[in-house]
Amino acid sequence: MSLLSPTSTILRFTAKPPARIDRSAFAAAVDRHRFRELNGDGSRQACGWTGIHDPLASELSPADLFFQHYLAVGFRFDRRAVPPVLLRLERRRLEEERRRERGVPRLGAAARREVKTEVTERLLARALPVPRLYDCLWNLETGRVYLTGAQRAAREAFAELFRRTFGVEPQPLIPYFAAAHAGLSPLALETLRAVEPSSIMGLPAGGEVPHLPLAVPPATAGLDPPDDKEPVEDEPEWRE
Repeated sequence: MSLLSPTSTILRFTAKPPARIDRSAFAAAVDRHRFRELNGDGSRQACGWTGIHDPLASELSPADLFFQHYLAVGFRFDRRAVPPVLLRLERRRLEEERRRERGVPRLGAAARREVKTEVTERLLARALPVPRLYDCLWNLETGRVYLTGAQRAAREAFAELFRRTFGVEPQPLIPYFAAAHAGLSPLALETLRAVEPSSIMGLPAGGEVPHLPLAVPPATAGLDPPDDKEPVEDEPEWRE
């Protein structure tokens, strides 16, 4: 997901930048953690930095990474996954084969776990990784970090890669932390910390949440149910 896309989900973080910005050192750190393809060692996922202008760029210089006081870099996250339906079918096939070989009506729990592990590893070795591309901006004046995309696994991998690369862990800028960074007075921050969650629905007079089945109101208790039939008026008496 790109910052230049028509629509994009932006996650905000905060990370304290170093007091002295050495652009060459930043570029060298990014290059050390540049994205590398998954190999045949059975790894399920891989992540790393890429050029924000070209995900296939082999070298990243300071001119490729810095735009005024922003560090602009791409983040690539590849992951192998097995479709759940395929995994279930292959597990069932192998369990049937093992059951016939052993002459038992049903495999035990340990044998089924062994089958699941074997099938999963075999399918993962044949599965192609699915690449996902994200954009990352780090404002080196305010410490704000912006990441496109909201996938949980990619977000966690990004935070760990950011920490290993720059030596500081980005903290998610949830609304509470955002208010703390908004320049509020100490009194306003103390008031904010004292806020407690409340319901906007409102509760009955007794303060208890109603549960079904609700009690029949006294005004209608004991009354017969209304007749669905409409009353029929008496036919007029005709006289000649």
